[in-house]
Amino acid sequence: EHYRLLMESLAEQKITISNVLHLLTYQEYEGEIASIEQLEKAQEQGIYSLLFLVQALAKIQDVEKTVELIFVSSYSQLVDPKDDIAYQKSPVLGIIKTLAQENPWLNSRHLDLPVNNSEVNGAYILQELLVLSREREIAYRRGIRLITGLEKVNLSQQTKQELPFKPGGIYLISGGLGGIGIEVAQYLLKNYQARLLLIGKTSLPEKSRWNEYLQKEDKYALKIKNLQALEQLGGEVIYQAVDVANLTQLQQAVEQVKVQWQGELDGVIHLAGIYQENLLINETKQSLAETLRPKVLGTWILHQLLKETQGIFISFSSLASFFGGATIGGYAAANSFLEHLNDYQKSQNLFPSYCYSWTTWQETGISKGYQMKYLTQAQGYYDMTVQQGLDSFLAGLYHNQEQLIIGLEGSNPKIRRFTSRSEGLQKLTAYYTSKHPAKSINLVANLLLKDRFGTPYNCELRRRQSLPLNDKGEIDRELLLNELQRQENREWIAPRNEAENKMAQIWQNVLNLSKISINDNFFELGGHSLLASQVISRLRDIFSVELSLQSLLEYPTIASLTQTIEVLNVVRNNQISITETQEDYEQGEL
Repeated sequence: EHYRLLMESLAEQKITISNVLHLLTYQEYEGEIASIEQLEKAQEQGIYSLLFLVQALAKIQDVEKTVELIFVSSYSQLVDPKDDIAYQKSPVLGIIKTLAQENPWLNSRHLDLPVNNSEVNGAYILQELLVLSREREIAYRRGIRLITGLEKVNLSQQTKQELPFKPGGIYLISGGLGGIGIEVAQYLLKNYQARLLLIGKTSLPEKSRWNEYLQKEDKYALKIKNLQALEQLGGEVIYQAVDVANLTQLQQAVEQVKVQWQGELDGVIHLAGIYQENLLINETKQSLAETLRPKVLGTWILHQLLKETQGIFISFSSLASFFGGATIGGYAAANSFLEHLNDYQKSQNLFPSYCYSWTTWQETGISKGYQMKYLTQAQGYYDMTVQQGLDSFLAGLYHNQEQLIIGLEGSNPKIRRFTSRSEGLQKLTAYYTSKHPAKSINLVANLLLKDRFGTPYNCELRRRQSLPLNDKGEIDRELLLNELQRQENREWIAPRNEAENKMAQIWQNVLNLSKISINDNFFELGGHSLLASQVISRLRDIFSVELSLQSLLEYPTIASLTQTIEVLNVVRNNQISITETQEDYEQGEL
């Protein structure tokens, strides 16, 4: 409410906002979180504050003008093994990476600074405000600017160890009757005769009524069948309907099995999570809290339970934490917490801790019924089989990889931009105009550029008919940078059918581009909400479909949007609802 009133007041005064700094989480290190209440309070200053700020800003913002938003924090990134880490601040990172994907007018960045010299840090902040940067995560340490990247792991060169499971060990699996939970449970029962406490949200009926429910073939029947199958594999299995974010319930469930099995907890495998799609501008505190609950509060509670027993802590995260994603900002934020708590656990040497961030597992877990696999594949994400997923999980543990991102296509341009190494000023591109192109060729060929120390460096020079100008009449460097990134990262794929060809023609006309690949992102090509409205209007005329801006945000490529329209036409022609179709997918009928 306060942010809304502030923005309305600024709008009434005709004050244009071009830069926003958020500094509420730039503060001294306060030590480990001691209670659920303290953890929730930290979210008020962090993720909820940022969410409400952006929502208020969106109501008054001219989408034609870019706003630079820098969220400044401290102790939120583990750069050096000796760094203190305030993991409670980490959900913000998932939101930062998603904001720009949903709001083309907003360039959001996260800046982590040590709390030492305010004057120096002020200079860093000013530098970030002035630089044309698309990195979402930046940290400064000892005067060095650092950004996030990915490094491929060659497991064949890593030392192999025994798996960290004990024969007959007692393990808690959250989300234990979910698709991936069942696969992990089967492995532990078959190979280690483990004793498993499976916890989940669904309350099952009394065992005496199972046969009655098995005749219904609903979600209860499926879970009962899965539980019965697990009970036949060896070891022991107990299922409890427990809220993973309720400390009292979880403690009671764990104490019961410790008494029954006369042993301590040997480990936790945390798989529980809630996947919901929603634009951040439409999120409420309640809806976001629901998504965060199992992976923020639940993870913290499981962390507390295990601190006394020194077992292993294994958690499953998502690629969304690293890449963000339109409509899944809350999910990205929840998984970001998971990974940063893993960083904290490692830095404190509390117990063996592993956190693996996954692509989709085919028709398993939250991926069941997922219809946009072609889109994730275009982004460089594999759709793994269950066996590939399980093999990757075990390979990571065998080679003691404490944190992995699993399921990326390294040759994809969207992935490659995070893996390519950069040594200092690796490449500089300069644009120029010339009235006499023939003469300029020789001039450019003989041009030797040096840095301020006199050291020559490589610079690619590109001639243009004219240089773009912004509304102030200055050279639009950001537009040139975006153009260069598109040209270098884009692999052009031609339309494959008549529908994609029509779609491509619409985009080319609206965006004033001569050539567009079917996997190019509309907003990365310079599209914004006004141009999106034009596209939606033309699609209505040509394809006779009603689409919203959210449709284009969710499916921002020619390939994905065309297929979405085809699905809508099939649904309309067969007079069935999207909900019915989705339910059929989930039941395996389609």
